[in-house]
Amino acid sequence: MTIETETSAHQRANGMLAVFYAALFSGLLAIMWVIVRQVAERIHAVEITFFGVTFGFLVLLPSLLRHGTGIFHTRRLGTHMLRGLINSIAILTWFTALTLMPLADATALNLLAPLLVTAGAIVFLRESVGPRRWFALGLGALGGLVIIRPGFQEISIGVWLALATVVFSAIQRLLAKSLSATENSITSVLYLMAFMIPAALVAASFVWVWPTPQEYLWLAVIGAFLSAGHFALMKSLQLADVSALEPINFTRLIWGAGLGFFFFAEVPDVWIWVGGVMIISATTYVARREAALRSA
Repeated sequence: MTIETETSAHQRANGMLAVFYAALFSGLLAIMWVIVRQVAERIHAVEITFFGVTFGFLVLLPSLLRHGTGIFHTRRLGTHMLRGLINSIAILTWFTALTLMPLADATALNLLAPLLVTAGAIVFLRESVGPRRWFALGLGALGGLVIIRPGFQEISIGVWLALATVVFSAIQRLLAKSLSATENSITSVLYLMAFMIPAALVAASFVWVWPTPQEYLWLAVIGAFLSAGHFALMKSLQLADVSALEPINFTRLIWGAGLGFFFFAEVPDVWIWVGGVMIISATTYVARREAALRSA
C-alpha cells in the first residue's frame, strides 16, 4: 500500500468518525431535550438550567484540572464573564421554549443559529461577504419564515423564546470566536461553565423547588448529556472541517421529530421540513464557502 493510499484511507476513516460524532452530538441533544420536557412538569426550566450546567461542569472538571493551574490564566476575564451570562440566557430561553412548543418546531428554528453567527460576523467583526453568501443568508431567513409562517398562524411565546435562543446563541458564538484568537479552548470552556453556574443560580432562586431523589438523577443525566454532547462536537470538529459536518445538523431535526412523536405524540407538518431543508442548505453553503475562503 502506497503512502498516498494510506493517507487517503486514514482521511476516510477520520471523516466517517467525524460524521459519527456529529450525529452523536445531535442525538444526545435531542434526547436531553426530551428529559428536560419531562422534568419541567414539576421543576421550572430556569432551575433545570442551573442543575444542568452544574452537573455538566462537575463532569468536565476532572479533565479540565489535568492541565494544571495554568489553565486558569486569562487576560480577558470580562469577556469570559459576558459569554457565560449570555449563554446562560440562551439555555434558559431554550429550555423554556422546549416546554411550550413541539420539539421538531423548536429544533428547526434552532438550526438558524449558524446563519446568525455569520450575519453577526459581518456586522461586528467586519467580515466581507459576497453575493452568494448573502443569497444563502436570505434563503436561511426565508426558511425560518416558512417554519413560523407569520400571518398564517399565531406566533406563540414558545416561538419567540426559540428565536431569542438563536440570537443569544449567536452572540455567545461570536464571543467564543473572539476569544479563540487569544485563549486556550479548554480555558474558554472552564470559564464558560464557571460563570454560567452563579448566573443560573440567581435566576433559579426565584422559582426554586427542591428536587426529589429521582429528579436529581435526571438532572444529573441532563448535565452529563450536556458535557458528552460538547465532547462529541469538539471531537467531530477535530476530525473534519465544519463545512463537511454542517449537513449532519439535519439529523437534529429528524431526532426532534422522531422523539417528539414517540414521547409526546407531536406530528410536524410539511412546512417544518421545507423550512428545515432551506436552512440546512443555506448553512451548508455558507460553511463550505467560508472554508474555501480560509483555504485560499
